[in-house]
Amino acid sequence: MAAEPLTEPIVLADAAPEAPLAEPARSRRSILGAGLAGLAGLVLGSLGRPAPTEAAAGGSLIMGAANSAGTTNTSLATNSTGTAMYVTQAGTGTAVRGIANNGIAGFFTSSNGSGVSGVVANNTKYGVYGANDALTNGGGAAIRASGEQNNGLVATTASTSAQAIKATNTNPGTGWSAGAGIRALAGGATDANIVALTTYPGAGEFCGANGVVAAATGPLGYGVYGFSDSGYGLYGASVSNMGVYGSSSTGYGVYCFGTARVYGDLEVVGTLSKGGGSFKIDHPLDPANKFLYHSFVESPDMKNVYDGVVTLDAKGEAAVTLPDWFETLNRDFRYQLTAMGQAAPDLHVKSKLHGGAFSIGGGNAGQEVSWQLTGIRQDAWADAHRIPVEEQKPAAERGLYLHPVEHGQAAAKGIDAVRDAAMKPRAGK
Repeated sequence: MAAEPLTEPIVLADAAPEAPLAEPARSRRSILGAGLAGLAGLVLGSLGRPAPTEAAAGGSLIMGAANSAGTTNTSLATNSTGTAMYVTQAGTGTAVRGIANNGIAGFFTSSNGSGVSGVVANNTKYGVYGANDALTNGGGAAIRASGEQNNGLVATTASTSAQAIKATNTNPGTGWSAGAGIRALAGGATDANIVALTTYPGAGEFCGANGVVAAATGPLGYGVYGFSDSGYGLYGASVSNMGVYGSSSTGYGVYCFGTARVYGDLEVVGTLSKGGGSFKIDHPLDPANKFLYHSFVESPDMKNVYDGVVTLDAKGEAAVTLPDWFETLNRDFRYQLTAMGQAAPDLHVKSKLHGGAFSIGGGNAGQEVSWQLTGIRQDAWADAHRIPVEEQKPAAERGLYLHPVEHGQAAAKGIDAVRDAAMKPRAGK
């Protein structure tokens, strides 16, 4: 069959008639011809025009081109159980970046999940990275965390060589002018409180009802560990209460390897054990250039020593009266008498301590006698905590010494040297 000739001419899609015409009835072939003509016009038009470089406000987003929404917000809503928008960066650039001149570059909220989740598999990179590029000091921050009724920041690590939180202040200042790595305020404290109370600022500055509260679990844990190559391992100061407070149920509340200095009074509510002891003062004859030391008097007992000088009466006798608490505090009395000025071969204790006094006899009238009386403590605390004169070293300390060098042994065989060696690997972290 011969092809049926078209009854109407083909019109391109973007061409328009010069004047409105009444649309005549069309055959199926005429309708098909018109559709093909429109498609041809669209193709020819897009081949002849360059791709747009920017989408106007209200227009569709164009991938690979700039898009301007004007003052209108752009939103995306989905009921998907997966990711609402997934962006993959296969190059070395940034997958998503937000820029704001005065507002917030990126804001994320979640009613039940996480506001922001950052994950990285590179051991030199960061899951979340924040930077503040301001060139002047102020109250801004690279990252701010506010927990309201929850924790402001929670950090954990499973590594034995890294820290859950590591803070470094890169200020190049020296001495006390350098800033702190961490400054922590609690209980309404302010920066001004730290400035007023901290004479020597350091890597960490803490102010609150308690400057630092730290707890450790396990036999080798330390609530607070301080290490210094040349300065103070731990420095504590207080204007009215405790400079340093430490508590342990099995180990040491405070442990110091090296010289400990207490500028002020030291109160020990318990037993003080030491290798030796003395007082150290400015030398009374040359206080500007010398020190003077005196050793403590030692005894295997909890011994108290009392002495004095008494003048004998016309009979060569005298009564020595002691405080009313004396016989309650002490037991097992020992007496020493020394005649002064002249010999007194018959000098003796006429009556032992009873009713708060003891008496002296056998001396010369008007003679001075030096007396000494010792007693063993019998108060409640002393009776409950007698000092052991001898005891076996625990198994872990056998073969080690408190003073190895003095016994001709290597310093490494010291009890404290072994303990310190176990602690020092933590110091450099």
